Amino acid sequence: MITIALSKGRLLKSFLDYLEQNGHLRWHEALKAAQRELLVETEGIRFLLVKGDDVPTYVEEGIAELGITGSDILAEYGADVNELLDLPFGHCHFALASKEELPDYRTIATKYVNYAKSVFDRSEKPVKIIKLNGSVELAAVIGMADAIVDIVQSGETLRMNGLAERVRLDPINARLIANKHTFFTKSAEIRAFINELRVA
Repeated sequence: MITIALSKGRLLKSFLDYLEQNGHLRWHEALKAAQRELLVETEGIRFLLVKGDDVPTYVEEGIAELGITGSDILAEYGADVNELLDLPFGHCHFALASKEELPDYRTIATKYVNYAKSVFDRSEKPVKIIKLNGSVELAAVIGMADAIVDIVQSGETLRMNGLAERVRLDPINARLIANKHTFFTKSAEIRAFINELRVA
């Protein structure tokens, strides 16, 4: 049996849609039937349903051989894992957004502190970065920050809060990651899962 850590929420829904659209109903039905369960077992695979930020930790620590998480999480936390596969779902992007367009943004609010720092380090523009864990849009609305760095999918949340995307940053998608040790010790099972996923 191999264990796969899956990000709950929007990414899990995208994964389920992908499986359903491609006729991969074996995993789909087992995962869809899970209501509040955190662990789902089906035909030699155990899925751990965890918070997205925690997926790389479960994989890096060897609790799960594989994980499916967003490239945003990997960009922010820099986990010591093997990135095996770009997956064709979970598409969105990082963006810099603000209430007003300014020549310079001196204060940035974001959940993604490390990522935002790398963006502004590349541009060689000094900024103060304020870490928030949720509703970062509010920081720009009330003037606590000049702008935010956040994930954008449709842009509807920005528009609803009177903000606009000023700079489109890096694209984001789902990634399949593996523990560096068990990638070799369970290589046959991992390759079988990858092949089945590619067929899907």
